[in-house]
Amino acid sequence: MSARKTPVTIGNARFTVYSPGCIRLEYAHGGSFSDGPSLLVGPKPAKPVPAECTLKRKKLHIKTAQVELFYEDNGEAFSGANLRIEHRDFQGRKTVWTPGKKDAGNLGTVTRCLDQWKWCGGPQHFPVEGILSTDGGHYLADEPRVYWNKEHDWPECRGHAVVSDGYFFAYGADYKAALKDFITVLGPIPMVPRWTFGFWYSRWYAYRDREVIDLVKRYRREGVPMDVMVIDTDWRGGWGGYDWNKKFFPNPEKTFAELHRLGCRTSLNDHPGYDNYDSLPASDSHIPAIRKRLGALPHQGQWSCDWSHKEAVRAWNDILLGPFHDQGMDFWWIDGWIKPPFVNTDSQLWANRQYFELAEKKTRKRGMILARWGGIGSHRYPVQFSGDTPSEWHMLQFQVEFTARSGNLGAAYWSHDIGGFFGKQVDEELFIRWAQFGAMSPVFRTHSDHGDREPWKFSDKAKRLFRKQTRIRYALAPYFYTLAREAHESGLPIVRPLYLEYNDNDGGALLRKHQYLVGRDLFVVPADGPVDKTSRTLRKRAYFPNATWYGLETDEVILGMRDGTIEIPLERIPTYVRGGAIIPSQKVGNAIGTRAPEELHFDYFPDMVQASEYSLYEDDGESCDHEKGRFAVTRVRARATGRAIELNVDAPKGAYAGMPKQRRYVIRVRVPDTASVARVEARVGRGAVRVLKHRFTRECLAGEVKSGHQFCEVQVRSANEAVALRFVLA
Repeated sequence: MSARKTPVTIGNARFTVYSPGCIRLEYAHGGSFSDGPSLLVGPKPAKPVPAECTLKRKKLHIKTAQVELFYEDNGEAFSGANLRIEHRDFQGRKTVWTPGKKDAGNLGTVTRCLDQWKWCGGPQHFPVEGILSTDGGHYLADEPRVYWNKEHDWPECRGHAVVSDGYFFAYGADYKAALKDFITVLGPIPMVPRWTFGFWYSRWYAYRDREVIDLVKRYRREGVPMDVMVIDTDWRGGWGGYDWNKKFFPNPEKTFAELHRLGCRTSLNDHPGYDNYDSLPASDSHIPAIRKRLGALPHQGQWSCDWSHKEAVRAWNDILLGPFHDQGMDFWWIDGWIKPPFVNTDSQLWANRQYFELAEKKTRKRGMILARWGGIGSHRYPVQFSGDTPSEWHMLQFQVEFTARSGNLGAAYWSHDIGGFFGKQVDEELFIRWAQFGAMSPVFRTHSDHGDREPWKFSDKAKRLFRKQTRIRYALAPYFYTLAREAHESGLPIVRPLYLEYNDNDGGALLRKHQYLVGRDLFVVPADGPVDKTSRTLRKRAYFPNATWYGLETDEVILGMRDGTIEIPLERIPTYVRGGAIIPSQKVGNAIGTRAPEELHFDYFPDMVQASEYSLYEDDGESCDHEKGRFAVTRVRARATGRAIELNVDAPKGAYAGMPKQRRYVIRVRVPDTASVARVEARVGRGAVRVLKHRFTRECLAGEVKSGHQFCEVQVRSANEAVALRFVLA
C-alpha cells in the first residue's frame, strides 16, 4: 500500500481521512457531493490528511494506525454488503463495524435539555449518543445533510442527492484521542470569557432596575461574589416583543452601565418560539422598520421571523436583536428553539448559531449565549441551558451523571437551574447540596419560577455554606480557566467522567456515574440525597481511581483502586486532590472579571515517586486575540527528592494585553504533620539564592479552604522571571 491524498472517490462513494482515527464516509447519487461544510461541522471544515490506500478496480482498502476500511463499489448505498471497518475495542480486541450496527457499549447520551424531566421522557428527551464507547469506535451520522452554499452564502438542503454522510471515530481505549478528533472535525469548543466561571444570578420575577442592582450589592455584602446577572422575560412588557418595560427599566443604558461598573455582565431573556415562530405583539414599536425591510406580515401572515430566509434573519438581527448589544447587554438567553428552518436540522442548533455569531459581531469579543443544547455541533455555541427542572433529589442525582457524560459530544458548559425551577420554596438541605454541586460544575447559576433561591432566604447555616462553596469556586478561577483552554485545544471537558483519565483499571472508573473529575486533579463525589437523621451524614458509595487522593477539607489520605463508602456531612461536598497535583488559585474579590490576578497561589501535593508539572494558561479574558497567539503559559514543575521538595515557576511564555508586569507568588507545599522544614531557599531569575521566611498553615486555595493537611507557605515576588524554590526538610 502507498500513501496518497484524501479524499478518495470510487463511484458514488467518497472517503476522507482526518486523522488515524477519523474517516468521513459519503455516498451521493451520481457522485454529487457537497464541497461546502455542513451545518453540523460549522463554518471551518477540517483539513484532510494522507493515508495508505489501495484502489483496484472496484475495491478500496484504506489503512491507518487505528482502522482498516474495506469498500466494494456495487452501485448501491452503504451497507454491510459493501462496507466494513475493522478496529479495536477498549480491551484491544479486534471488532468490525458495518453500516447500521448498533453501538452496544455506548457510554452515554446527551439530551437537548431536562425540561419537564418527569413528564416528557425523562433521560430519553431528544437523546443523541456520545461518541465514546467500550466498542472502541462510533459512527456519527450527519442526518440533516444541509450544507453551506458558498455561491448563495446560505444553507442548502441536499438530502435529495446525498444519501448518507457521517464520520467514523476509532480509538480503542484512547478516549482522549476520540475527543480531539471530534473537535478537529466538528470545530473547537470556544474559549469562554473568564467571568463565565463566576456566580450567575437568575430568577423569573418582575424586577425593577434598582432591584437588580441592589441584588448584586446584597450578594456582595453577604460575602458572595457575582459576575453575571440574568434578567428574565419581564424586562419587556410581556412574554414577547422587544420593547422595554419603561416602568421597570426607564433607562436601560444606565442600568447596564451601573451593572458593568459593579463588575457584573448582563443577559436578557428572549423567546423566539417553542417549535414555532413567535410573532411580535401588534404594539411592538419595531414593526414599521420590519415592514420597511420585509413587507407586511412577512412570515405566515404574522410579524414573525422566517429563520430559513437570509434577509429575514438579517433584519431581525439589525432591528431587534443587535441594538440590545449596543445598549450594553452582554449576551442573549435564548429561551426557546424556533421552528425547524431546514429539513432534519435541529432548530436549536441554527438559533444558537445566529445569536452566538451576532454576539461576536456586535461585541467584537468572544461569543456567548445561554441556550438549550441543539444536538451535534452545539458545543460551538456555549453556554448550554438544561431547562426548567423540578426541584427534587432525583433531578440533582441525574444532573451529576448527565453533566459528566455530556462531554462525550463536546457539551462542556452545562448551566443548570441550581435549586430547581419549580416551587417557591425548596427543601433547605436539597438547596445546599445543589449549590455545592453547582459550584463544582462548569457554570454556576441559580434560577427559579418566582421561587426563593437567595441564600439569605434560608438559615444562617445555609447562607454560610453557600458563601463558602462559592468562594472556593472563585479561588479556583485560574484552574477553571486553564481547563477552558484545555477544552478548546483538546476537546476534554471541564467536568469529566473517571474513564477519561483512568480507563486502564478494573472497571470501576467505567461504572461509577455519580462522581466525576474537575480536570485531571480534582475528584468530586457530590452528595445527592438527604443525610441520615441519626448520623447526620449521607453514606455514599464511591470509587477512588488509581492515585493517591488527599481530602481538600479533611485530613484524609486515600489510596486509589478502592471501592467503598464515604460519610458526607452537610457542611461539605467531598473533594479530593490527586497526589502530585499543583493547583493554582487566586484571592477572592467581588468578581472574577476578565483580568488575570497579580497575586497567584499554587498548592502542591507532592508525589514521593513521580515529578509533577502543571501549565497555567492566561490571556486577556474576553477578546479573540488568543486566536492570534496572544496568550501566556506558565509552567510549574515540582518534585520531592529525599530531604527536600523543589518547586520551579518558569518565566511565562507569551504575552497578552493587560498581562501583569509583576507577580506575587504564594506557594504552599503539603508536608506531613511529623515533618519540619528547616529553611526555604529561593532564586528569582539570575539572582542570588536567598532564604525566605516561611510559615506553617492549614489553609489552602488562597485561604478559602480550612484543610486538615499541613502546608509550608512562602511568598516571593517576580517581574515575570523564573522562580526556583527548595524546601529543605529538617
